[in-house]
Amino acid sequence: MNKAHLMVAAFSLVMGSILLLPALNIAFAQYGSQGAVGSATLEEQLQLAKEKLTNAQQQGAYGSGTAMFGTNLDNTVLMIIIIVVIMGGISAAFFAAGGGSKKRAVVAGTDGSHTSGKFCTNCGTQLGDGQKFCGNCGTKS
Repeated sequence: MNKAHLMVAAFSLVMGSILLLPALNIAFAQYGSQGAVGSATLEEQLQLAKEKLTNAQQQGAYGSGTAMFGTNLDNTVLMIIIIVVIMGGISAAFFAAGGGSKKRAVVAGTDGSHTSGKFCTNCGTQLGDGQKFCGNCGTKS
């Protein structure tokens, strides 16, 4: 694996862990204030959950009421922008790693010599660099 691929993999792991850690805190947020004064008891939380279900089942109520990424639309838009930037960076890294140089076919001769370049599709004669027509049969390459 070359250096560019390792850098992209490491960057993806770091960004993935940064995006995953806040989600873990949100998942356990309801149990964070058990001992605090004025916090809701388990029975009160169950009653609130039942009320949420009742409200969600009413006509015109859509969705679960849980925010997609946070508490408002601004957080959702921000997360979408961050994801687009990360994916754009990864695709740019792969594009840059692909290189822009023109690749040439390498063919081994019967005597062990190596030749590179283009060959005529009609007669098989090797063509020179920039040569558009075969010198042997005249076919366009």
